This record gives sequence, C-alpha cells and structure tokens, in this order.
Amino acid sequence: MIREQLELFPKKIKKSKTIIVRQSSSNHFKGWNDIMTSIAKNFNISDRKYFAGMIDGDGTFNLHERENRPNPVLRIGLELRYDHAEPLIKLAELFDLTISKFFRLDQKNTQPSLKIELCGVKAKLFLFSIYPYLLEKKDRAKEILKKLECPKKYLSNKKQFSFEYLAGYTDAEGHVSFFLRHEKTKIGNISSCYRMSYKLTSNDNSHLQFIKQQLIDQGFNHFRKDYTVTYENVKKREGRNPENWKNTTHIELGGSPKQLSKFYKNVEPFMLIKHKKDNMRHTISYDLITNIKIKKRN
Repeated sequence: MIREQLELFPKKIKKSKTIIVRQSSSNHFKGWNDIMTSIAKNFNISDRKYFAGMIDGDGTFNLHERENRPNPVLRIGLELRYDHAEPLIKLAELFDLTISKFFRLDQKNTQPSLKIELCGVKAKLFLFSIYPYLLEKKDRAKEILKKLECPKKYLSNKKQFSFEYLAGYTDAEGHVSFFLRHEKTKIGNISSCYRMSYKLTSNDNSHLQFIKQQLIDQGFNHFRKDYTVTYENVKKREGRNPENWKNTTHIELGGSPKQLSKFYKNVEPFMLIKHKKDNMRHTISYDLITNIKIKKRN
C-alpha cells in the first residue's frame, strides 16, 4: 500500500518540497503498555539486529534538551534514497511512523529521498531495543540512554556481530554489484563476462576493520586491498570543495563467484533493499549454474 502511494508522486519537481506519504495515526498506541506490547510482539530479534546495522550506517539520533521542558526529547532520524524505500516502509509499519518524501534542488542529484523520525517514547524504546546490537554508534547510544535513565545493567559494552546486522549495514553503506561487462581483446574481438563485487564504506575505519576481522574469522578472507577516499581525491576528481568531508575507507570482498555466493547465502535472507538483494541472488544463481555446467562437462 505504501509503495503504491510513493508512486503517485513525481520523481522530479521544479522546487524543493516535502510531501507526506504515510501519516502516523495519533491513536495507534493508547499508552506505554500498548507500545511495549506491540514492540515485543512485532519487533523481533532479527529485525533489531538488522536496524542496528541500518542506524549505524545511515541513522542519526540526538537528545534535545530545552529550558522550558523538564525532560529531554530523543529524536531518531533515517533518510534513504527513493528507490531504497523498503527499510523505511517496514520501520514505519512497525512503529506507526510518518514517512516524508523530500525533494532537494540545492544538490546535483534532484531525485527525492524518504525520511522518517521517531520521537519521545517510541524513539527511546527503539534505541533501547537495538542497543545490544549496535557497533559503530554504541558509545553515543549508551550516553543518551543513560541520560534517559535506562537501567545500567542493560547497557553492556559487549559487541555482537551477526549477519542480520551486516545485512542492515550493507543496505545502508554497502555496494553489491552483478553485471555483464564487455571488453575488447588484443586481437579486436569483444569478450563478455560477468562481474560481481561486494563493498562496504565508512568514515570510521576501525568499525570496518572490526567487520572485516569478524568475516575473516568465519572463513571469508578473500578481501582486496583497502583504499581511502580523501578530501583531496574528491576535490581533484569532481573539481569542487566538499563541505564537511571526512575520509572514507572502502573494504571489498573479492574471490570467485563460489566464494561470494557462499558469503551471500548468509546475508541475503535478511536484506530488504530489493536491487541489492537481487544482485546477491543473481550471484548465487550464477554460481549454481556454473557448477552444473562444469559437472556436465566432466
């Protein structure tokens, strides 16, 4: 239903604008117990791990303290590309949230983005639910939850890695490719072959190295050499001065289709963004078909 509503609006407009795509129902939750019951029933452990990865990648959370208010207000925001709507739709349905479709004309890319925001009690319960599975933003989340008087016994510093988390982080900060590449040979013929890759990006190098080590420990050790995109790289390549630029590190898992396929089988079941999930499935299918052909030859 929400997906159909998204398609009702134009993908490009002539001025900046925000459109409400899904409106939160003010009486959906009748009280604290109603919210707690809904989250316990619908927001399962797998979902919590996934959205921990998503928030670590693309989410923001801040505590707003005002003089005229006795209690600070927690706000958690998530903004994704228009064609990456699946995680936002799921979270909006779980927590009865408003989805906004936002157009920016001050940027080179005028494609719209989608935004949701959790506030107050919903934000507190969401952050509390995903806290055990956060990695990159765990310290910041702990600081906020302490100010909101969450019991310290639930605020462990222990890091928990999972493939559900990695799926969420991949949907936020990952690049999953599968495409047919045409290359000209030395004798002038055109050679075609499939190319596939898996990359993660972050401006927190230590976080990427933690993920990398976790995968190596599980036998996925076919990583290519890391590389970092610096301020100077962007300035030289794009001819502009990027504001507030932070150096970004890229890690890439290489290897054969068989090795990538084995890795994807652990992550793909938890992915939500369609085109990334599809590219993982294409790689798995390609590996399966290739193996069948090899067996027939032998």
